[in-house]
Amino acid sequence: MRLAQEQPDNVCTDCGKSWGLEKPRYHDYRVWLDTCDVCKKLTAVCDASEYRYLKVGWDGKEVLC
Repeated sequence: MRLAQEQPDNVCTDCGKSWGLEKPRYHDYRVWLDTCDVCKKLTAVCDASEYRYLKVGWDGKEVLC
């Protein structure tokens, strides 16, 4: 899997599970209330780095290989 060149700042749990490379390893990561940059919902979010960043395609743009 390739990482997307541009990464979102805020990622919710559902989008992180769908687009992240890995689930968070620790349960003590920081979570806050904000809009998810992927699904645009107001929910609990964390930094994309907690999911080891997101795969190509998270932003809905077509990828040309």
